[in-house]
Amino acid sequence: MTLTGMLDRNAQNIPEKTAIVFHDTRICYRELGSIVNKMANALLDMGLKKGDMVGLMLPRIPELVISFLAVARAGGIAVPVNFELKFEDLETIFRCISPRFLVVYGQFLDLAKRVSQSDPRISIIAVDGAMEGSLQWNHILKSQKGDNPCHEIKDDDIVYLNYTSGSTGNHKGAITTHSNIYWNTLASVDALGLMPGDVHLCMFAPFAHPHEIFARSLYLGGTMVLVDKIYPKSLADAISTHRVTCMMGLAPMYQNLLDLLEHKDYDLSSLLVPESGGMYTRRDLIEKFRQKVGVPMIPVWGSTETTGIAIANRPGEDLIPGSIGRPCDFYEINIVDECGEELEPGEIGEMVFKGPAVIQGYYMDEANSKKCLSDGWYHSGDLGRKDESGHFYFVERKAGLMKVAGLKVYPLEIELVLMDHPDIKEAAVISAKDRLRGEVPKALIVTKDGRELTEKEILGFCKGRLAQYKLPRIIEIRESLPKIGSGKINKMALQMEHA
Repeated sequence: MTLTGMLDRNAQNIPEKTAIVFHDTRICYRELGSIVNKMANALLDMGLKKGDMVGLMLPRIPELVISFLAVARAGGIAVPVNFELKFEDLETIFRCISPRFLVVYGQFLDLAKRVSQSDPRISIIAVDGAMEGSLQWNHILKSQKGDNPCHEIKDDDIVYLNYTSGSTGNHKGAITTHSNIYWNTLASVDALGLMPGDVHLCMFAPFAHPHEIFARSLYLGGTMVLVDKIYPKSLADAISTHRVTCMMGLAPMYQNLLDLLEHKDYDLSSLLVPESGGMYTRRDLIEKFRQKVGVPMIPVWGSTETTGIAIANRPGEDLIPGSIGRPCDFYEINIVDECGEELEPGEIGEMVFKGPAVIQGYYMDEANSKKCLSDGWYHSGDLGRKDESGHFYFVERKAGLMKVAGLKVYPLEIELVLMDHPDIKEAAVISAKDRLRGEVPKALIVTKDGRELTEKEILGFCKGRLAQYKLPRIIEIRESLPKIGSGKINKMALQMEHA
């Protein structure tokens, strides 16, 4: 089933049900279908051909969802653009995709003009604000009818390029089809027990897995609540006001919510499925959230290449400490060694994935396609293990594994110990060169509320909790750590400081 097929079904069967909530704005499925058709017709009238690229430089606003679906309706390929990237990186991506149109929010118009000036074919559609030579979103919509253009869309058509955040290297455009999104959505809905009556809080960065802002809700005929800010108060307000039942966040977001709840009461009782993905979720945080909100956070694992979550714990089941869960339906997952041979339960190796939701390659990037996707398997670059019952455990990024005097050290193990310290808010462990040992762990730490900690105090806390060779040999206190678009700590940027 295609995304536009889901939209058509909802517009016909539940036309007056609220599809999108954004602040005080509500858009029902009938209205959403009509606006999507108007924009699709406008793109076709302006010369969009099947397979043409359309860049989206938009925050989490209704126009993001509308533009994505309109491009799909017209047979184009949406390319959400990370407007937080360095200008040189944006230029590289634009040279690769050669977009026919750019749909741009007001605050990004200057950036869009700069990055597109070398290609006079690109037309800029301004959603908010104005720029000389740009087309106006509202003007385009007024001049179009809301009829379905009836452009033939197939399940295996490419619907968008999902550019990876680049935390582990160069930016790669994952080729994502309607079918990929459909199978991942079906898998996640089943694993998490989602229902048509669910209200989804959508917090994904608009350029990182953007389909996950709306795909589950669209499939179910549910309601999506868009938030333009992800401050704890904004999230708590949205959950309590709109009776949100489902959300996906990173562990630090949930920690920030708990910190807020210590000072102010919010009614979060509607929340049933709080997913925690993107990084390891500590057991104590899961338990604290359950005590405060009434339900535990649910650790899951997913990636750009698996089109979303592929491993998940199930709501209502007992959580196994440290486990990211069991494989979702339609995914086959193995733990393999360097030769690609499957390992026994308990052994650590690379997690590899196969299934209809796994992408087939990267756009204009044959080398990485061959490296990461071979024989139908996606090689994730993540080290993990599984137990006898089929539960999986994330261990570390393969690139993060270090050898200290020949002994394997997994940075995550050190980070978890550091995060147990009551005065540490964030911690990242990277490799630093060492003349005697080859490399040693370096810990970069952010303390809570700027509290002072000495290297001696931190090492004293770690001793007895870590083997001697795993102790961080260099400790640095910082005011903040760099993040990528998804909110995870950008270890690549930190490691580059030692290149």
